[in-house]
Amino acid sequence: MVRKTRRTLIIDDEESIRDGCQQILTRMGHEVQSTGDPEQGIQLALQNRFDIILLDVRLPKIEGLDVLKILKKDHNVTSKVIIITGYGTIPLAVEAMRLGAMNFLTKPFGSTELRNSIHDCLDAAPACNDKEDTLSMLIGSSDYMKELKDTIRRVAKTDSTVLITGESGTGKELVARTIHNMSRRSDKPFIPVDCSSLVQNLMESELFGHTKGSFSGATDTRDGRFQIADTGTLFLDEIANISLDIQSKLLRVIQEQEIPRVGSSIPEKIDVRLITATNKDLREEIDSGRFREDLFYRISVVPIHIKPLREHRSDIIEIAQHYLEIYRDKYNSAASRFSNEAVKSLNSYTWPGNIRELRNTIERLCVLCDHEEVSLSDILYYGQDTRAKAPVVDPFSGKMRLVDVEKEHIEKALKHFNYHMINTSKFLGIDRKTLRTKIRTYGIITDIKDDNGD
Repeated sequence: MVRKTRRTLIIDDEESIRDGCQQILTRMGHEVQSTGDPEQGIQLALQNRFDIILLDVRLPKIEGLDVLKILKKDHNVTSKVIIITGYGTIPLAVEAMRLGAMNFLTKPFGSTELRNSIHDCLDAAPACNDKEDTLSMLIGSSDYMKELKDTIRRVAKTDSTVLITGESGTGKELVARTIHNMSRRSDKPFIPVDCSSLVQNLMESELFGHTKGSFSGATDTRDGRFQIADTGTLFLDEIANISLDIQSKLLRVIQEQEIPRVGSSIPEKIDVRLITATNKDLREEIDSGRFREDLFYRISVVPIHIKPLREHRSDIIEIAQHYLEIYRDKYNSAASRFSNEAVKSLNSYTWPGNIRELRNTIERLCVLCDHEEVSLSDILYYGQDTRAKAPVVDPFSGKMRLVDVEKEHIEKALKHFNYHMINTSKFLGIDRKTLRTKIRTYGIITDIKDDNGD
């Protein structure tokens, strides 16, 4: 089966960045061109069709923002642009997103960050100018989904602080983005922050910014996420992970709409709409002394709880079909419909990873499926709850055991990746040792290779 090759252009004057990105993208199956000359980059972008353009903000001769304006404003280039920015140029990256860039990467970034950013751009739906149509990104027609969409419509009209709760993978950030996109701030920045990924001793600086010389390593004055989000929306995901000290400062920011930049005695006025999210029970966190009760009441002016997928099962197939269409196009997959047995299986599985897990499951089967009707043997679940077993067959029919399904799925993955252990194990979401154990257990005959050909 022939799959569409993604084409990516890298415009960056640092050879190490170009080489590193090119290696990662090539392993992802992309056809890559790169240049350190912005003028040549413009010509390449205008003369060829690229799915993705990685564009550095700081370039010789022509600034990255000017390159972006030429491509997007002057020539309406449809390529999705990811801005590469240094430590002190994040505000420029935000400005670039206003000019048409889809995302930005902060140097130094790792291979995982690059891959995730690429996938986010390729998976994103086309931009829509009709605010009401942004709700179409929330897939499902159950009474629960209708109620959720109605709540978002009403909340988006206000500037109220919102607390979104729900299990991991339920789509909390998508709900936050939808609220922003339907609000009066839709043309302003939407800045998401994963609080669980922030280093504790740098969290205050990351959120509120700092002045030059305010601490060891502060060689320049830097804006925090609040300053970057000024006039727009700041989304603090996993807010339960911030320390009590930062919680007290955050409480004051919400009350006073002022930012206490590290190293400065003069607070700065900001205008930010705050949306927070967590998969924890904040009342339990309050009872245990890990979360401030007064902050809880400040951030939960409008609480929105997102139900896990198992509690609105009537939406499962509609969501699965949505992602099947996306990934069928992305991978030129033959898969186009689900068999009756596959539908029963998808509907009855517990989905511990919720919509994120469902999306990943559909992507996997689109990569490996070589026929139109998705059958039981094409579906393999890698849920977050390892105890959850997928009811992939009717237990009374005896048509196929779970181990048979897993064996066939592993064999397909090995064949797809030419028996390279590293690539196969990453795709399956397991380590190489586990993969080797399963190969031995199932008696799979294979010419095992690692990525170096061994």
